[in-house]
Formats: sequence, C-alpha cells, structure tokens
Amino acid sequence: MENEKDMSEKKSEAEIVISATPSETTASEKKSSGGLAKFAGFILLVLIIIGGGLAANGQLMPLLESLQTKFASQQSSEPEIVASEPLYQPAPEPEEVEPEVVTESINVSASAEAEALLSTIEQLRSELQSMEASQRSLQDGLIEQQKMNLQVRLRWITDPASRAPQIQLAWEEISLLPGLSSEQRSQAESMQSLARATVQSLRDWQASLHKWADALATPVHEDIIPTPEHPWLAWITGQFHLRQAPTQEARRLGSLRERLLSASRSLTLERWPSDGEWQSLHAELLLQVKAMRGQSSETATDLGLPENFAAIQKDLHNLRESARLWSQRPQGEY
Repeated sequence: MENEKDMSEKKSEAEIVISATPSETTASEKKSSGGLAKFAGFILLVLIIIGGGLAANGQLMPLLESLQTKFASQQSSEPEIVASEPLYQPAPEPEEVEPEVVTESINVSASAEAEALLSTIEQLRSELQSMEASQRSLQDGLIEQQKMNLQVRLRWITDPASRAPQIQLAWEEISLLPGLSSEQRSQAESMQSLARATVQSLRDWQASLHKWADALATPVHEDIIPTPEHPWLAWITGQFHLRQAPTQEARRLGSLRERLLSASRSLTLERWPSDGEWQSLHAELLLQVKAMRGQSSETATDLGLPENFAAIQKDLHNLRESARLWSQRPQGEY
C-alpha cells in the first residue's frame, strides 16, 4: 500500500512540473519580444531624428536619389540568369546495332568499292586498247611506207634506163631498209656487192681507154705559109692555111684514138660493142702498145681491158632479174 502511495505522489509531482514548464516558456518569450520592440523603436527614433536633420539641411532628397540610382545600377549590372543547356553534355550512349544491320552495311560498302574498282579496271582496259590500236595503226603505216620505198627502188633497178651506179645505190638503200628478214637482207647485200664490183670494173676500163687514147696523140703540123711583116699582108695570109698532110700512120693512130674514146662513152651508156668490133679494137691497141714499148709479139701485155663484155652484161642482168623477182612476191611479204 505504501508503494502505491509513493507512486501516486511522484505522478502528481511530475504533472506539476510539466504544467509549470509552459508558463515559464511563455514568460521568457514575452520578455524577449518586449526587448526587441524597444530596440526597434529606438532605431526608428534615431532614423527619424537623422532624417529630420537631413531634411532641415536639404540633404535628404539628394541622398534618396543617390541611393535609388545606385540600387538601379546594381540591378542593371547583375547578369540575367538565363536558363541554358549545360556546356558539357554527356555523350549519348551508342545504340545497340543488330549484327544483321552491321553485316548488311559492310556488304553494301564492299559492293560499292568493288564496283568502283571494276569501273577503274574497265577504264584502264579501254585506254590500253586505244593505245594498242594507235600503235598498230602506226606500225601498219610504217610497214606500208617501207613497202612503198622498197617498190620504188626495185622499179629503179628494173628500169632499162637505169645505169650501173643507180642500180648500186638502189640495192644499197634496200639493204638498209628495216623489217627485212635475214635472208632478204643477205640477198640485198649480195646484190649491192655485185653492183659495186660492176661499177668499179666499168670505171677501171674507162680509165684504161682514156690512158691509151692520150698515149696515141698525133703530132700537129705547123702552117707552111710564112707570116708577112706588113699587117695588111699578114691579115690576108691569115685567112688561108697550108699544112703538111698527115701521114698514113698518123691517120691510123688518130682513128685508133677516136675509137678508144668512143668505146669509153659507150661503156658509160652501157651500149656494148659487138664482139667483132671490140676484138678488132683490142688487137690493134695491143699491137700499138707493144710497138711503142718495143716489145715482141710474144710478150704478154696487160691493157687493163676485158676480152669481151659478156660477164658484165650477165652481172647487170642478174641485178635486174633479182629486183624483178622480188617485186613479184605476194603483197603480204615485205
């Protein structure tokens, strides 16, 4: 029973403490609010006094205008806060691409590259074909020009009016033409050598004929009519000439000399003397040379002249015949 009594007493004490606490708090709040009101009243009083003093001196309105201006300038200088996007934005997360889409894009790119490569190859192939066609055209034109040059020179050789020096020059030019086969070039060089030997033989024979003709010069007899001292008589006698008639030997030597020079001119024109005519001239010249040298008829004497012209005529015929056969080859052959 005593315990219950003690507990009831403690409970009543606690209620008294609790009930007393709010009143004390209210009293302290009223006290602090009364102090603040007094301080605010004091500050207001001071401001009224200061304002009255400034107004009495005429400084209140300028001060208020100055404060208003400063406040306005401060407000205008403050930057306006504009909502903007942040300078740094996080990178968007890559979208997941399906494997089929990636494979399709790779295939499209590879196909485009392959088409571009094929187009380049076709363009290069077209340019190469054009270059090859131009090269073939130039080569065909060169071959045609070479064929024309060959035909022109072959016609020179086969022309009856052509002489041995012209034939030699034509065969020489043919041997230097490009495009000839080894066999054709060998034939052209062989014909050139034969023509050169023919021309040299003709020149040697003509030189020998001129040499012997100069050795057979006949003496020139002086005029037997004397020249008068008086000019008019000298003029009259000058209109007439009286010389000693040449001897039979002189006439023979003169005839022999003229025949030798005529034979030289015939060789230039390739007008060959007949065998009988040439043998007669050759024998007469041989006897005359031996007589001048005091040699006997049995002594061998080289006149530097052929016994006949059959060999050189055959060589010239071979030169022309080879050109004629060459010109009759098929057009496909060079």
